[in-house]
Amino acid sequence: MVKRIFKSTFGISMITLLIAYGIIVGILYDYFGDQIEREMKAEAAYIACGMEVVGEEYLEGFRINGYVNNGSVEKHKNRITWISRNGEVLYDSNVDQGTMENHGNRQEVKEALQNGEGYEVRYSDTLREQTVYYAVKLKDGSVLRLSSAYNTVFAILISMLQPTVILVMVIVLLSYHLSKRMARNIVKPINNLDLINGEMEEEYEEMVPLLKRIRKQNVLIERQMDDLKTQQAKFQTLTEHMREGFLVLDKRENILSYNVAAVELLGAVKEMDYTGENIISFDRHRELREAVKEAVSGKRSQRMLDNGERIYRIVANPIVIEEVVRDETKARLAPTGDQVPEEQVEGVIVIILDETEKEKREQLRREFSSNVSHELKTPLTSISGIAEIIMNGIVKPEDVSGFAKNIYEEAGRLVGLVNDIIFLSKLDEESASYVVEDMNLLAMAKQVKERLQIPCKEKNVSIHIIGEDVIMKGIPSMLEEVLYNLCDNAIKYNKIGGRVAVTIHHFEDMGVQKVSIQVEDTGIGVPLEDQERVFERFYRVDKSHSRAIGGTGLGLSIVKHVVLFHHGDIQMESRLGEGTTIKVILPLDFMAEK
Repeated sequence: MVKRIFKSTFGISMITLLIAYGIIVGILYDYFGDQIEREMKAEAAYIACGMEVVGEEYLEGFRINGYVNNGSVEKHKNRITWISRNGEVLYDSNVDQGTMENHGNRQEVKEALQNGEGYEVRYSDTLREQTVYYAVKLKDGSVLRLSSAYNTVFAILISMLQPTVILVMVIVLLSYHLSKRMARNIVKPINNLDLINGEMEEEYEEMVPLLKRIRKQNVLIERQMDDLKTQQAKFQTLTEHMREGFLVLDKRENILSYNVAAVELLGAVKEMDYTGENIISFDRHRELREAVKEAVSGKRSQRMLDNGERIYRIVANPIVIEEVVRDETKARLAPTGDQVPEEQVEGVIVIILDETEKEKREQLRREFSSNVSHELKTPLTSISGIAEIIMNGIVKPEDVSGFAKNIYEEAGRLVGLVNDIIFLSKLDEESASYVVEDMNLLAMAKQVKERLQIPCKEKNVSIHIIGEDVIMKGIPSMLEEVLYNLCDNAIKYNKIGGRVAVTIHHFEDMGVQKVSIQVEDTGIGVPLEDQERVFERFYRVDKSHSRAIGGTGLGLSIVKHVVLFHHGDIQMESRLGEGTTIKVILPLDFMAEK
């Protein structure tokens, strides 16, 4: 404020100085010009009168460059020229009239011949000197002209440059110090003012009403600030407990507020304060920036952000602060829907939703539907094709039994696939009907071994049952399905002449009685990148190899669901080309864990 007052005061002083200087020079110049004109008229009238009384001889009293005064020659300041009515120079006080050209075309002579007198000012080429001419018409029709040379305004200013510069510098320095001091004196009482308790009557009595308004406004602001702090605390509490990420940005995409969930979801630095920073410093994903830019332009936007580990839905909404409009027409034209005028957008609210599980479930659903349709279509296509061949009579009678066997096997595969799908669906919905019984897992494993004798002989694979008699309370049909699928897979994906070991033993874990069922084979193994997915429905590590072996692709998925249904856990260790070990941990009392 001091600088502003100083600049204004000092600037006005300088402008006033320049204007005053120009006005004074102009007034003086006009005054002396008028004085010169009056003097020349008076002298011309005097000489004209002398010529009329004495005659031409009167001019003889003037010598070249002077005139006679008491017997001495004095310099005459005005040049005298006598011109005839046809412009011929009859006499000149400075130059021999015989050498002078005709003056009939001179402006002042023309005016004198026409109007009785003429006045003209002519400037030198350098504009440093001006010559004033005054001509008067005599009674005989001739013209008497007086001329005198003077300095122009430009020449006067140049001649006065040094004292003028000194004077201006003195005035500038004086104005500078006075303006600076005055600005400080004006602002000092305002800066020292106590807006809460101070008074201003002595310095600025006119500002007392303003001071009272400021005090009232301070009280109102304090109340509003308290309300805002309370609202902010409530808002902070709500947003901090949100699982969804929350960001508030201004129209320049700078962060005004955010919650902890946004930092955690987008992986920002927890220790850093992003308030006031651009959204780019918070997260650089293209999807987030595009959603924010669309919202700033007035359009509600959504984007899916996949960072490789998690999948987020970014929802960006423009913030529109509408003023209270009394005009009903304008109120009806207020923006609605997903698009608002960009000039009304004051900021953006961004919501970040973690939809990883939802997207994974959706992906699994799509894969499951695709796999089911494919798995169902394969045996049906085979059955339909064979039936068409038989129907058209292309098959020889002796080959009918072979084709019938193929139809029977494909139908059995189809029935098994449908049964497995129905079984999994019941487990998913927890709607399977079951009876909980006590069972001997070691004896159940031996029964499963007997059922698998034929595939064991086909691949020359041996099964060894190791362990102790363990009595468990559970659902026999489901657990038998677990043992069967684990052993069946161990045989199918084993090497010729391989070995399968089934180990069952009882143990205690943190006071809970449990049983371990471990199935170990010497087969082809599972690659590390596929080990987490082998329990998914229809997932096969080597699809071509799996098709040749057979099966529905649901065996391990059923195992996982049955284990989870019995509140158990399943673990897998495998090395490519060496074999696979799958361990199932179950509580002895299934009902006690519910």
